[in-house]
Amino acid sequence: MVPLDPTPAQAELLRSYCGASRFAYNWAVARAKENIDTRRDERRAGIDEANLTKSLSWSPWSLTPLWNSVKDDVAPWHRDVTKHAFRSGVTNAAVALKNYHESKKGVRKGEPFGFPKFKNRYSKLSVTFTETGTQGGWFAEDSRHVRLILPLRATDPRIARRRVQLQWIHSTESVSRFKKKVTCGEWTIQAVTVSFVGGRWQASFSVRQFVAPAPSMIHHLKPLVGIDLGVKHLATLTSPVIGLSDVSGYVENPRHLDAQLVRLAKLNRQHSRCVKGSKNRAKVLKRRQRLYGRITRTRDLHLHRLTTTLAGGFETVVIEDLRVAGMVKKSKKNTTNELRRSILDAGWSELRRQLTYKTEDRGHRVIVVNRFYPSSKKCSQCGETKAKLALSDRVFECGKCGMSLDRDVNAARNIRDEGIRLLANEESTVAGHQPETLNADSRDRETDALRCDGGDRYQSRTTQPV
Repeated sequence: MVPLDPTPAQAELLRSYCGASRFAYNWAVARAKENIDTRRDERRAGIDEANLTKSLSWSPWSLTPLWNSVKDDVAPWHRDVTKHAFRSGVTNAAVALKNYHESKKGVRKGEPFGFPKFKNRYSKLSVTFTETGTQGGWFAEDSRHVRLILPLRATDPRIARRRVQLQWIHSTESVSRFKKKVTCGEWTIQAVTVSFVGGRWQASFSVRQFVAPAPSMIHHLKPLVGIDLGVKHLATLTSPVIGLSDVSGYVENPRHLDAQLVRLAKLNRQHSRCVKGSKNRAKVLKRRQRLYGRITRTRDLHLHRLTTTLAGGFETVVIEDLRVAGMVKKSKKNTTNELRRSILDAGWSELRRQLTYKTEDRGHRVIVVNRFYPSSKKCSQCGETKAKLALSDRVFECGKCGMSLDRDVNAARNIRDEGIRLLANEESTVAGHQPETLNADSRDRETDALRCDGGDRYQSRTTQPV
């Protein structure tokens, strides 16, 4: 993320881009909904399937030409906005419609994804630029400015007259390191997303890396670590790390949101007393947005330090699969509002996301233990499993072997042992290069696998019986 400091004119132009993206998104969703409703009404009227209105393709390559054919009528002001804004909205709508279709068919994993809803002026401000042109053209010579793409044929004289002043957005941080990677050819910029998050504008660059990362020094790394995530301690490690955890493996939970609850409550009271639509209300709202943004950035920096150390210091990291959405549901009677807030403040999902891509970049791996594995109820010494264990019981006492150990340390050890077991099973089930075929039918010919396309696919070669 590159923090931006646009001028008032640039901020106004960025807001118009985001509004145009939202307009194109709503247009694409409306066209898809209209097509679905029309086909449903025709089926109810008894029209044959072959005579129904043609189904609308939801791919961005079909919706974008359709938008270009009607933009003069539905958006006569489109020349004052760059084409990337409309393309961004249509692409986002296509992705949302695809997620809805895959969720309805049962292909998409996770929670059910409903039909996309229309966006309003309170939705997140974001726009994506996908046509980069020259790679070095995104950054100025002083490495303190990021390029802003302007409309080619703007009718607004404020844009046509001040193109030079509007073209470069000042950045509060230097992008020299990023610029060097792009200039020397190690990275290629694929897309740039400018969004308004946490009370300020920021740019995120989607890049492709062509140069392979340097090989890791495996002989200097510790083999494996088990991690138990929690609220009292952010993480409990089976192997303590100097400078990251204490001697028992506890990583302190900084509780970034709890530290700012007093200030947030004060801003909320000020916001509720202001008159709707007044300038003071807008000022308080912006202060609250900035405070939330500061909390988010502080949490992310702390998680980056933790995950970088773990991904670079261990060959294998074993964590537990936690369903955070289910833990913070208000329907659960044993979960208080304070506990829900603490779980969300810890950032377990973000920690797992960072661990996943950082270990992949270093050639290491993350093993995820099943969420139903009883890591807290199982004795790490003898394997005895308790039927019940209250959340208030912070010490695990085994009734079989008599072991008494901290609940989090015991869970971390169980997670580590389960990861070792999963590794052993994975290595033992591999026979040659391909897994065993189950429930195979007898064949009258012999098949042999030939690799092609870089190993991504297989071709079947048929041999006649001798």
